[in-house]
Amino acid sequence: MIFLRKTQFLVLLMLVGLLFAWTAGAQVRDVRKFNRDMALKWTERGLAVSLAFPEVFTERMRRRLSSGFTSRLLVKVVLRDRKGKKVGLGLAQFTILYDIWEERYRVRVRGALGRRDLLIRSMDDLVKTCGRLDDLLLTQDRKLNENQRYRLSVDIEVNPASKEQRRKVRKYLANPDGRSSVGSPRSFFGSFSRIFVREKDIQADAIYTYRSPFSTLPKAAG
Repeated sequence: MIFLRKTQFLVLLMLVGLLFAWTAGAQVRDVRKFNRDMALKWTERGLAVSLAFPEVFTERMRRRLSSGFTSRLLVKVVLRDRKGKKVGLGLAQFTILYDIWEERYRVRVRGALGRRDLLIRSMDDLVKTCGRLDDLLLTQDRKLNENQRYRLSVDIEVNPASKEQRRKVRKYLANPDGRSSVGSPRSFFGSFSRIFVREKDIQADAIYTYRSPFSTLPKAAG
């Protein structure tokens, strides 16, 4: 009887240990940092950035996608001046679901230009489509000086888990340029900027951070 109780106690300790290990593992985020050139250009609607990030689609990510789990990529872009002040912000979200019956990926892309729904047949095409930004518009705090030097930083959160952050993102994506907001554009920029404050309770499977060197802005056409 004593031996049985000791055995039960040891099994209980092992189960508790496994539970704590699983919980700790769920808290760990895979954080990777890269230095990378990014393309900036002026468009008819304003300053836009382009960037490729295929490394986000790791083998683990690909297995998750192929298993039919919904995955999200939240892409946050910040343009800073030499003093580190945010002067431009951009946001995009990719929602990806593999349809196991039709054997293709359903993708929803949301950003400053609205929403696009896509059907993609292969993983290679999925990486080409969702592993890059093409001319993502930046919301500006003020008129930028083409003679000054600026730096871009991009944070990509894989499957962000914070409900509060998702609420803020949905609110912004419903009104990406601030035209329907009450108050000045500066107050809108300030509220938008709160999305880019990393809260302690924000969890994600992985975070990829990209930084560009300081450079001057491209000349506006015309």
